[in-house]
Amino acid sequence: MSNTKKLFTAALAMYVFINVLFVLKYGLRVLSPAMAVACTAFYAAVIVCLVCLSARLWKQFGGRVRQHFKLWHVYTGVLIVLIVLIVLQMRIDPYSLQVDRWSAIHNFLGNMLRGDYPYAAQTHLGGYGSPFPVWQMVHLPFYLLGNVGLSFAVCALMYFDGCRRLFGLWRAVAAFMLLVASPAFLYEVCVRSDLLTNFLFVAALVMFLFRRRVDFQRHYLLLAVVTALVASTRLSAAIPLAIFLFPAFIRSGLRRQVVFVLLVAAVFVLTFLPFVFWDSDMLFFFEYNPFVLQTRQGHVADLVVLAVFGVWMALQWKGCFVRFSFAVSVCLMALVVVTFAHNMWQDNSWNQLFESLYDISYFNMALPFVILCLRRV
Repeated sequence: MSNTKKLFTAALAMYVFINVLFVLKYGLRVLSPAMAVACTAFYAAVIVCLVCLSARLWKQFGGRVRQHFKLWHVYTGVLIVLIVLIVLQMRIDPYSLQVDRWSAIHNFLGNMLRGDYPYAAQTHLGGYGSPFPVWQMVHLPFYLLGNVGLSFAVCALMYFDGCRRLFGLWRAVAAFMLLVASPAFLYEVCVRSDLLTNFLFVAALVMFLFRRRVDFQRHYLLLAVVTALVASTRLSAAIPLAIFLFPAFIRSGLRRQVVFVLLVAAVFVLTFLPFVFWDSDMLFFFEYNPFVLQTRQGHVADLVVLAVFGVWMALQWKGCFVRFSFAVSVCLMALVVVTFAHNMWQDNSWNQLFESLYDISYFNMALPFVILCLRRV
């Protein structure tokens, strides 16, 4: 088996794994165990068959499709799908959800506009918000529209457009179809979660940088600012950008490396500066401050091992965007698997993957990059 086929097979396995987790978890809540397992197996079999047959089907029918559908037809279709998903989302009462990622952003912005300290805002479930300031501010227009969950539609459209410009129209359609066919994505839409949205945005950003061939040597100051702003959405969102930039970073010379790192740190700190002046004690020393919430499930030893592994993976993609996407997918999946496994070993909670102790939606971080490894047409 060639390396390309091995990469494709591994990416398909990750795509199926992420999605069957959601089918099985929520199937068990409404069906008998046997029926839930059967539905999960059926979904997995259908997806594998469709993905594996896609190239053959396109070879047979692709010519006719190209004749009948133009660029504006496809964009109209994508917009219609997104509008349907928005309507579905709007029909669900957000206060009935047991997921509070949406209210972590909504209530943060509500506090800020009222002049109250934003990170003191509790979610509708009594928790506190973990997103960093840049990601909170990105959602301000959607808050003013009354629904911070609408950000998924904009980022999904950016993701599709990035795929189209980098890979071509019909490969972008294939990627969008894989996204919409994902129960994990549909779950994120329904519960107004911003996690997958964050990574759709980062994937679109990296596709833009790759397509425009933004050179680290000439634009390292700009890239440092971009990296800091991405890190100020959530820390894990910086992982794809770090893998993307690392090969050029290590070839750039000591002066550029030092300036890059210092500028990333300075801009990252700058995004928090208003909140430092507003209430530094609560930002740094509150039990549920955003830094604690974003890092509390990890372990230092695990992060060291994962960082070494990430450096090795970053050196393997060598200018091929599909290999880059695969490296990011593996690193993000490894981050979640290792963290969950360590916590399960520590707490002896091996049978609680589908309980509230573990949030399987963290696997969704890898989904946009896994899909980029699977476009076949």
